[in-house]
Amino acid sequence: MLENLEKRIKRQVHGKLHRFTAVVPLGFEATLVKELRQIGIIAENDAFETVDGKVSFSAKITDAWKAVAHSRIANRVLMDFASFKAESFRELEKKADEIPWELYLPQDAPLQIHVTCKHSKLYHSDAVAERFYDVIKGGSLPLVRTASLSTPSAGTPRNTPQHLYITLLNDRCTVSLDLAGEELYKRGHQRYVNDAPLKETIAAAMLFEAFEQVQSPITLIDPMAGSGTFSLEAAYMANGLIPGKCRDFALKHQPAFKEASWNYLVNSEFGVQNSELRTIITSDISERAVKIIRHNVECSPLAKIEPTPIAPQQKDFFGYTSEEIAKLRGESQTVIVLNPPYGKRLDANAPKLYADIGKKLSEFKDCVVTILAPKGACTENLLKNCAALGLSGTKLIKTSHGGISLNCFVGKFF
Repeated sequence: MLENLEKRIKRQVHGKLHRFTAVVPLGFEATLVKELRQIGIIAENDAFETVDGKVSFSAKITDAWKAVAHSRIANRVLMDFASFKAESFRELEKKADEIPWELYLPQDAPLQIHVTCKHSKLYHSDAVAERFYDVIKGGSLPLVRTASLSTPSAGTPRNTPQHLYITLLNDRCTVSLDLAGEELYKRGHQRYVNDAPLKETIAAAMLFEAFEQVQSPITLIDPMAGSGTFSLEAAYMANGLIPGKCRDFALKHQPAFKEASWNYLVNSEFGVQNSELRTIITSDISERAVKIIRHNVECSPLAKIEPTPIAPQQKDFFGYTSEEIAKLRGESQTVIVLNPPYGKRLDANAPKLYADIGKKLSEFKDCVVTILAPKGACTENLLKNCAALGLSGTKLIKTSHGGISLNCFVGKFF
């Protein structure tokens, strides 16, 4: 029986191309496509489809594993493994019962089902989730009145559940398996944060876009470092560290998992390395922030690298001068990254802060600046006081973070 299951997994899971969807911070879909190609993801016909916050492609399952292990920009990677028409619950149950669940779902793992219904006769997400539970677990699980229903986790070695995503769109039901588990922005090591920290995936995407604008060698200046997210991500890139190498992912507990294949992906291959990044200047006006950054470096794989790539200093962004930046970069080109306070992180007048930041940035020359700014008065004041960010050569990426709509600018100050 086990041998038969292994043969079916080899034929139906490993032996076929599948449709995968990588979930990405809004606005950075094209950035993720560039990263996936750089990683070496072999998509069918090299075709990647983008829609708001998602990048879809067809490939072998090991390519999706590689995306989970190596991508710094994706938040999740989902695998579509069933799709059918369903206009009634009877039809839904019949089709769901035909899915060979044993090929995809781990045995005795906590299960969490997420249902989205749009433009379909079946519109009650809880009822749809209940039907899938009845089919998968024989109706023996306690049901909760929510679109995300969970099974008890007793007896499982995993800390996080297996996520299953059910999408009903125009009466077509698509069933997707989450390969990651915890979101990929969590890098797998202890990290202290300041208030409302920037997600690592957005930071990595911003760095990716900024580094494309300059030639080697590169000096990165992170003058409002906060928890050090930009600096940490940049240091990982510079040293080719694979973000998912030491993490426990959902895919490792799924029936199709092959340890030898996984070990090859994370041990026999190096992560994408930005060897052009030579120097990282990290600073923040807050003494507490500097202590947090030091702790985060010590708890990360970067602690084993000598000399340390990140040595945070207590310094006010507004204290930097164009002459000082020129001295810091030497013969290299400069990238300045900024995620100024906004929302809950800022008690003062936010539009005035962004006006002051714009004035300061306008002093700098011969660099690339990437900055996040809330839409509205903050963005308006930033652009009003920093003409370079309003020029045609500036790249504008509309994104969001923590429920706040943001503009990401990537501008050349030459």
